[in-house]
Amino acid sequence: MVNEGIVLLKNKDLLPLQDGTCITPFGRAYLDPAYAGTGAAATTDRDRVTPAQALSRHFSIDESACHAMQSAKTSYPKAAAGTRPLDADRNSLQAVMDKGRSAQIPEYDPAIYRHLEGQVTGTVGLVMIRRDGSEGIDKRTEPYEDGTRHYLALTKAELGTIDAAKRLCSAVVVALNTANPIELGPLMGGTHEVDAILWIGTAGSRGFDSFSDILAGTVNPSGRTTDTYPTDFTADPTFANFGEFHYNNASVTDRTLIGDLVPHGGFGTIDRPFVEYREGIYLGYRYYETAALEDSEFRYGQLDGKGALESPGAVAYPFGYGLSYTTFRQTLGRVFLRDDGFIEARVSVTNIGSRPGKDVVELYYSAPYTEYDRTEHIEKSATVLAAFAKTGTLEPGASQEVVLTFLRDDMASYDYHHANEDGTIGAYVLEAGDYAIQLKANAHDLIDSATITVDCTQVFQGQHLPEGDRLAQSSLDDEGRPTGKSESGTWRPVSNHFESLNVYMDDPSVVQLTRNNWRGSQPRPITARAKAAPQSALDEFKRYERFDPRCDPTMGNGKTSQVHCDQEPVSGAKNRLSLIDLRAKPYSDPDWQQLLDQIDWKKDRSDIQQLLFMAAYQTKDLLSLGKPMTVDKDGAMGWSIKGASSWAGANVMGATWNTDLLRLMGSCLGEEALHSGLNGWYAPGVNIHRSPFAGRVYEFYSEDGLLSGKLAAACIQGAGDKGVFSYLKHMALNDQESFRSEGLATWANEQAIREIYLKPFQIVCREAITAVPYLDAKGGRHKKFMRAATGIMSAQNLIGGVIGFGHRGMLTDILRGEWNFHGAVITDLFLSKSHAERDLALRAGSDMYMIQTPGFNAEDYDSPTARAVMRQAIHRILYMTVNSNAMNGVPPRSRLGVSPSPWKVGLLAADVVAVLAEGVLLFGGSLQRRRLHGRSKR
Repeated sequence: MVNEGIVLLKNKDLLPLQDGTCITPFGRAYLDPAYAGTGAAATTDRDRVTPAQALSRHFSIDESACHAMQSAKTSYPKAAAGTRPLDADRNSLQAVMDKGRSAQIPEYDPAIYRHLEGQVTGTVGLVMIRRDGSEGIDKRTEPYEDGTRHYLALTKAELGTIDAAKRLCSAVVVALNTANPIELGPLMGGTHEVDAILWIGTAGSRGFDSFSDILAGTVNPSGRTTDTYPTDFTADPTFANFGEFHYNNASVTDRTLIGDLVPHGGFGTIDRPFVEYREGIYLGYRYYETAALEDSEFRYGQLDGKGALESPGAVAYPFGYGLSYTTFRQTLGRVFLRDDGFIEARVSVTNIGSRPGKDVVELYYSAPYTEYDRTEHIEKSATVLAAFAKTGTLEPGASQEVVLTFLRDDMASYDYHHANEDGTIGAYVLEAGDYAIQLKANAHDLIDSATITVDCTQVFQGQHLPEGDRLAQSSLDDEGRPTGKSESGTWRPVSNHFESLNVYMDDPSVVQLTRNNWRGSQPRPITARAKAAPQSALDEFKRYERFDPRCDPTMGNGKTSQVHCDQEPVSGAKNRLSLIDLRAKPYSDPDWQQLLDQIDWKKDRSDIQQLLFMAAYQTKDLLSLGKPMTVDKDGAMGWSIKGASSWAGANVMGATWNTDLLRLMGSCLGEEALHSGLNGWYAPGVNIHRSPFAGRVYEFYSEDGLLSGKLAAACIQGAGDKGVFSYLKHMALNDQESFRSEGLATWANEQAIREIYLKPFQIVCREAITAVPYLDAKGGRHKKFMRAATGIMSAQNLIGGVIGFGHRGMLTDILRGEWNFHGAVITDLFLSKSHAERDLALRAGSDMYMIQTPGFNAEDYDSPTARAVMRQAIHRILYMTVNSNAMNGVPPRSRLGVSPSPWKVGLLAADVVAVLAEGVLLFGGSLQRRRLHGRSKR
């Protein structure tokens, strides 16, 4: 994985190095590197290859600088005068307990290397730079006393170390052992320029072996950036609207168990936090490429072909960029629209260099921006990634034809103002005009292009669906191919389901970035990082906080409710079915209702409540239906159990741009699951890198939804082939750590939500297919291909004014309606004491509440509406379970009498402790947290 995930950013004819070259390492990261981020996804493997061990396989190491470091102590710059101290972040107990360490940038004083003059001459200096990622803590955006602009800029000590290496050694390589992108302008030209730069990311247990192999040239780098690297992170449009903001007319009171578990651990009452995605769709490369088109004064920047600055500008390294030790020529062949609605492009890739290597083929499109768009407030990026592929290893002189396809309808833009014929609002619009299909070396550098012409504008409303939604809603044959027939019997139209967010974002007080007034609509900081919430938001906060399952107008028990049911479901039927009898059968098969009729709502009450409302790290068995217990675990970079593999960060996986590799990785995790008795995986994460300052950049793939979705789909397919159900997370808009557990109200318009933040979830639901083996009644073995996406983890931040796992428009209307998702949705870990919040979650479309503390069930168990909703949730959980490895090899008609193995009991007992501990970390605080800049309420 890391062989293909390391990105060679700059190489001034230095690399690869010859075997036996003498290297002099510098920098704290060499002695104390980052193998993984921290938090729930952190790996447990401690059998790690160190940089020294890895490099010694190819090179001799001059340890003069190492001895100097080992004899010294690191220090770090304090906060600049007038800024918050490094330990100011108290948005979670993680942050409080961290005591500012995550904002510290330790390094050795470069003066310790002065005595090395003449000792390391002729060696190659290797300077390693480290930055950490952390759940619960975003990265510091304020300056330091030494002039460092923020956490993701190079410090005075780091630049001094680089200068020392330049002075002492014959050449210098900088290795970025960083969870997040960092500002690199100083290293690309001028006083601090170095010969080579490689981004490693968080390396996992074996990643430094790959690093060493790349330095030596036994592996040719083929990684590509998954994010844009601006030269000035503070000039990015997200910078003005990321982090901590509070309403001055709305508050939120802690309703979690943390205050009960830890004295004074709750956060009390604080001003309601919020964040506004004012940049809309113009995120990452979409912003910079559009700025280059729209703003005559904007300077993009130019590289010299070797990663050095030829002319400075806003972008250091573009999205999709990476160098190789060889040279490839890409030639665009035929581009045409097929009868099935796909655009096909053929690209010939030839290795015209002298070394074998792999190349990445990137295909983008550019849609016409029209007067209709200006009038209707539709935004269009200058370029959008449409498809990509990675070649196999090409020997010098060898060629490979790569065939790329994507749906023509995927070039449509979402118009959240469109008035539809059926009275709904919002539709995808594919406008008439010429669409440039662009073969690019990266998001900026064009190789060649072709034109696809759309003859007439299409508005996808009512039963006229975009082809992608039609494919998602179609039933599949046994080989996993869409039949073209609606699985539900009717096509479910696409329309707005985030209307409260649209109203909020369209308020004149919220200036959204638009091509129609590019320079005049650039996001600006909110004064004092505080404002008054509009009445529409206050009303939504109130509806959420006062949700009553008995009388809520939209999700209560009344006849006007969207979930109303006036008839008790059948209870205790003797239909002699067992869950295994439904393996590989469609979600809509009539036998499902027969099985669900066997639920005995009185006898099974305790089991049902544990299944639905105590679902952390396991799902309860339900013996009346033949459902076994399952064991679920964290671990985006490897299972969070002792002895599991430790993979590199998810953004390193993303940098491979290799779906085949991600599918293999999923298969490897699935194989480990089979050996370890694991069934469910709380991963992968496909939240978007909205800001480089987000704490969990290392846990998610990219700033781009299509790249994220394609890679996640491949990974879930691989895991699914081994029977693992994956909880794709966190749906959705969970793009910062600050206050996400404390009622953070997240606002964006529906075009941005659908085209950027929901895109990876949509792709996975539509495209991930897995093979499900099953036995017939006579013991014959068969295999059926089914949709692999059977698990989702919903988010704990608020979507507008409603908590993510309680947003019915997203979890029911879009996920289960438009995308035809049939599996189970689990909440993120949330230790709320509110019983009604459980009712809200189930009625909105979440099926399990992630907590392990008994006694916190939904308020309503007995009404026909409550039981209909619970029956539906059980159906979804059973569907996910029966098609997983939890029921491998179980013959039809089997009856289960489950007694968990002693090791599973121990594992689950440990999980109870872990849940409580993690809950404290995620939700807790201290008495200090009640002060929060003087904005807390007493």
